[in-house]
Amino acid sequence: MGGMQVTEADFAAWQQNFGGGLAVDRGRLLGYGDDTEQQLQPPPGVDPADRSIYASGTTTVPDPIHQVDLAQSLELLTPDDKRMLAIEMLVVGVYDDINYMFDESGDINDEFFVRAVDNAADLAAQSAEYGLDTEFLDVLLRNSDRTPEELASLLAEKRAEAAAAAAGGGGGRIINYIDPVALVDAVKKASSSVTGRMANPGEQQAFVKMIHGLQASGATNISVGARAEAFARESAPVEAAAMDHGRAADLIMQAIGGIR
Repeated sequence: MGGMQVTEADFAAWQQNFGGGLAVDRGRLLGYGDDTEQQLQPPPGVDPADRSIYASGTTTVPDPIHQVDLAQSLELLTPDDKRMLAIEMLVVGVYDDINYMFDESGDINDEFFVRAVDNAADLAAQSAEYGLDTEFLDVLLRNSDRTPEELASLLAEKRAEAAAAAAGGGGGRIINYIDPVALVDAVKKASSSVTGRMANPGEQQAFVKMIHGLQASGATNISVGARAEAFARESAPVEAAAMDHGRAADLIMQAIGGIR
């Protein structure tokens, strides 16, 4: 077939940028939004004789959300939107003391707000990288189902909790969540050892959410390895019991062999 040669990588890069031109660095991928319909056309420069190898028409694909998209979205927030976002970041565990975000008059601490947004974006990116289903990106894009009334009620609850914590000597902090990738690796290894198979994607997500939930609730000194093993046993008790019986049988056979 004549004409210029276009590799699969060239075509994929063109599809991502739709219509050629220089690729723009959009920052880290944070996840995906709603599905969008996009037109497929042969990339520029392809010889007419080669156009038939490319599909034409439209395709529906999830809309990728990058750091630059988030920055543009945040620029459009009204003061009330920022307050709602600040409350939702608290609800999903990005930080854990409302008094670090709001002063007594209800104004936002801008420096802390930026830190919390950065932390939420990092958690969203880690989730996207490993295919984990979390709320971090939805919250940042203001796509959650919580109503303003619900958020106002949650704010009142969190203020009461913060007051109680302050009375007891508690303090606020940005939560340094354990890397989801490391947690997935830990539960895969534990599941392989305990049940004889790798943890499936649903189990991986459940384990990450469990550990992050413990961190959000204030738990410290979490033994990831021990938690992963216990989680694997609870998730697949029949398989874990079969592995235990198999190991016991092996030990008996080894002991018999040693006697001979």
